[in-house]
Amino acid sequence: MVKKRSKKFVIVLAILICSIVYYFSQLNWISVTNEAVQLDDLPVEFDGFKIVHLSDLHNKEFGKGNNRLVKKINEIEPDMIVITGDMLNNSHDIPNNGEILLELVDNLNNNYPIYYVTGEHEEGLYYEDRNKYQVAGTKEAYEEKLRNLGVEVLNDEQVTIKRQNEKINIFGLKEHLSGEIQMNERLGESVEDEVNILLSHRPFYIEEYADWGADLIFSGDTHGGMIRLPIIGGLVSTEGFFPDFDGGVFHIESSIMVVSRGLGNNPIPLRINNRPEIIVVTLKSK
Repeated sequence: MVKKRSKKFVIVLAILICSIVYYFSQLNWISVTNEAVQLDDLPVEFDGFKIVHLSDLHNKEFGKGNNRLVKKINEIEPDMIVITGDMLNNSHDIPNNGEILLELVDNLNNNYPIYYVTGEHEEGLYYEDRNKYQVAGTKEAYEEKLRNLGVEVLNDEQVTIKRQNEKINIFGLKEHLSGEIQMNERLGESVEDEVNILLSHRPFYIEEYADWGADLIFSGDTHGGMIRLPIIGGLVSTEGFFPDFDGGVFHIESSIMVVSRGLGNNPIPLRINNRPEIIVVTLKSK
């Protein structure tokens, strides 16, 4: 009888240990997803152009100074990095809120151009002057710190990337918390016969993005559905249960949208079958 109980105890203990290891691995073991995207209007000079997509870090650290995340990105050697919001939390009472992202981009910006749009958490920021980067006051002051580190913060703005005599356009849609999205009013018209890449935190406006003329869209927000079930996919997001855009590549008309499962967690640290994700998109010309 004693032996039987001891055997049961060992089995239960083993299951418990395995569950704990699995839980922490799902929160901390970074995955890299590679996607090849063909765009009709992509100039041949941009064939093979490599984009790293980061989203929804939520103040998560992968090692000191996010060194494991930085190492992964350095191994990829991208041509540029795009960031689609919610890289921190909007609670002003979190110690050193904002420093984690600033330190991360400070470790990356000398090697790669970085383009950044806000999520709902950045739009609700309030910072206190209590860290070495001297983030203080408002979202605008925070964004200025990012710009001083070389990050292109795109608040309803456009930049152009050139290779030889050819170019592609990067548009950044500032997080829009309510009302109609108003693409043309905020970004102007898309450029015909050129590649238009759109960064926007929320994927749920995919039809508006496509109608506006985005060829390639980068989004985040849904955290991969937190818990991912076989066949079904993500279970829950900010938009409710079983989100349509839980992560991966989606096609609508001639537009392609890449949705990141994100890196961090908010409000609770929960990821099941859903490891933190870096997406690598390699552009292919027709």
